[in-house]
Amino acid sequence: MYFLCESMRYRNRYWFYDKIIPERICDEIVYFFKNKQKKKATVGDDKVNKLNPKIRQSSVVFDRENLWIDHLINPFIKNANIKSGWKFDIDYPETHQFTEYKINQHYNWHSDGHDKPYNTKDFRNNKIRKLSLSLCLSNENSYEGGNLLFSALNPSNKREIFTIKKMRGKGSLIVFPSYTLHKIEPVTKGTRHSLVIWYLGNPYR
Repeated sequence: MYFLCESMRYRNRYWFYDKIIPERICDEIVYFFKNKQKKKATVGDDKVNKLNPKIRQSSVVFDRENLWIDHLINPFIKNANIKSGWKFDIDYPETHQFTEYKINQHYNWHSDGHDKPYNTKDFRNNKIRKLSLSLCLSNENSYEGGNLLFSALNPSNKREIFTIKKMRGKGSLIVFPSYTLHKIEPVTKGTRHSLVIWYLGNPYR
């Protein structure tokens, strides 16, 4: 999907909140998910998902029980959507995802948006991912590697790659258009935990 949408350029490529979520809340989120059964992360869409360790290696848990997490995060996504100037038509989030990266685990270049709207029998039907949110749940000194990188075209149509090092702060939160190319570098020491949420809306017109 990013091949279609990457030409949509905005002044702000992302919207960042520095350590906005209290550490005790981050710890509570990690504690809850660490007691849940994790599964190996896959790649694909709503119809086909498969393991591909060359692209993605991590463990994930999906959750709809703790809706307080969505209630906590929603104001930040709505504020970012307005303050950034995107002003996308969004309505509700998908199930939030807890992700655990251990040594040598990573997520290679990808965009969160699919190449067509969801074709499902639930609330996602005919919707697309418009905004992605990532919350850092780990202390920045508890792991090495695992940086978030973005790739985007500059005004001269040259590709730039830049590292979001400030996302290492525990409780830091970033919002960006779901068509944005990004990756998580391999973790070289320790364990990295994050929470990811995708916000849906009608297809672009």
